[in-house]
Amino acid sequence: MPQFEFERALSARTTRAISEGQARYILVETDRGLKLQLPAANFYKYVTADGIQGRFSVKVDAENKLIEMRKV
Repeated sequence: MPQFEFERALSARTTRAISEGQARYILVETDRGLKLQLPAANFYKYVTADGIQGRFSVKVDAENKLIEMRKV
């Protein structure tokens, strides 16, 4: 299974807009320069008062469907 890592920081204001349904996906760029469009719902558990910040790892299947996302 392919695995990708990336860093992402979103402000509290942007995070609120996402949680209010104004965006369904978050675009990230991996360490290898690939762009991934991930469902915003996968980031909800990482929301803090400051927004979303950190380094993440995702695993996808052979059809590029998200299997797992975690903060590293």
